[in-house]
Amino acid sequence: MSPDAISSMIAENTFQKTEIARLTDLVADLTTQLDWLKRQIFGQKSERVIPTTDAQVTLDLGTIPTTPTPEVTETITYTRKSPNANKTPHGREDIPAHIPRVIIPIVPEYDTSGMEQIGEKITEQLEYKAPEFFVKRYVRPVHATLENGERTLLCPELPSLCIEKGKIGPTVVAHTIISKCQDHLPHYRTAQMINRDCAMAIPESTIRDAFRQGVFLLEAISGRLKEIALKSDYQQMDESAIKVVIHPTQGKTHQGYMWVRHAPLEKIILFDYQKTRNIERGKKLLENFHGTLQTDGLDLYPPICKELGLIHAGCMDHCRRGFEKALTNDMAKAEQALNLIRPLYAVEETARQRELTAEQRLELRKEKSAPLFQALIDWATENLKSIRPKPPIGKAIIYLIERKTELGRFLEDGKVELSNIQIENAIRPLAIGRKNYLYAGSEDGARRLATAYTLLGTCIRNGINTRAYLNYALEELPRRLSKNIDDLLPVNWKEPEVK
Repeated sequence: MSPDAISSMIAENTFQKTEIARLTDLVADLTTQLDWLKRQIFGQKSERVIPTTDAQVTLDLGTIPTTPTPEVTETITYTRKSPNANKTPHGREDIPAHIPRVIIPIVPEYDTSGMEQIGEKITEQLEYKAPEFFVKRYVRPVHATLENGERTLLCPELPSLCIEKGKIGPTVVAHTIISKCQDHLPHYRTAQMINRDCAMAIPESTIRDAFRQGVFLLEAISGRLKEIALKSDYQQMDESAIKVVIHPTQGKTHQGYMWVRHAPLEKIILFDYQKTRNIERGKKLLENFHGTLQTDGLDLYPPICKELGLIHAGCMDHCRRGFEKALTNDMAKAEQALNLIRPLYAVEETARQRELTAEQRLELRKEKSAPLFQALIDWATENLKSIRPKPPIGKAIIYLIERKTELGRFLEDGKVELSNIQIENAIRPLAIGRKNYLYAGSEDGARRLATAYTLLGTCIRNGINTRAYLNYALEELPRRLSKNIDDLLPVNWKEPEVK
């Protein structure tokens, strides 16, 4: 054969190998997409993975002695209260005592003459009563004085109201906010429910106006929360899309973004609506922040952190998620990675159970987590040599290697969490809500949603009853100066005791 023919065959062979590799990656990618789609439709959404091997992943956290000690036995007797003492038959929990009781005596149908009652049997069932609506009627006496032949009328001033000259009080305004942003109901459904439960026709426009005016009052608290959060030296950040109607475009929607920040130490959740998602918008939100910013692996954040001089921390959940998705592509390698990652979460759970301070948690991480994390990096580095970049397992390993510095920040600062899961939990109400109300009616409407989600998210983060808080705050805010509201912040608020 001629040299040209040999060169042609070599070139053809090289091309065929390249094409086979490309098609193999394409098949793997399409197979992964198909598996993901089937899982969304038919399978479980949980990312929980049960290892297929019999070997259990164990982690010595210092709770079990490593050196055998002589067995010493002794007999101990004691008396304890039965765990079933406060339970009703069949293992059902008692209905909490704080719920009001309505006593329904049952009179025997048989003749009880000459009988002695030796006890009674009590059966309780939880019942539901539709919300009660009532009217607050402010009655102000009008007095008249007569001086120098002139008649003067006097009347005490009406206290500042949540909605001046309106027929809706603060508790109903709070209800519109909770219904929209916590119960995920469009305003027209809230109007229908109120009309049904109080037999009074309230237009949807009235509900919408009540929501708008209530959020306007809450903006003072939202702004104060942002001031406090920006003073923190550690924040988590994420973003989520929301459709917004841009006027005048005959009802067409634009994809805007809710940027969400979480100050874990201060327990503050912040929502900010922005028309786009780019570096400049992110820099604007973080321009007064200094410290560590924890995010997912979006390429948007590294340049923001670099330009603002922030320390960038990564999220182990997003790293783990890549290997979980790769189980259908390369189960052996994916399980190896997950088995190396799992003990890192066990260390964090131990720290939470022990209620360690940031300094104590850092010491525990240096002792337990540092070698575990290094073993994970070593495993990924070794396997990087034999994997292709396109399949899911390749993407997961490359993600880990490229972000190992950011993912390891939790080993440098005890305040930094292992993952960004808390802020993802804060975003979940928005994700559920937009499936119900579909879009924000305007950019101003999206900003109002951001304020409402900020207040509700911070209340939930602090374990506060959102209805009790909003009822109180919306009644107090009209009577306060905007600078005299620190006791109304969810992080400071204590529910008044019922007298």
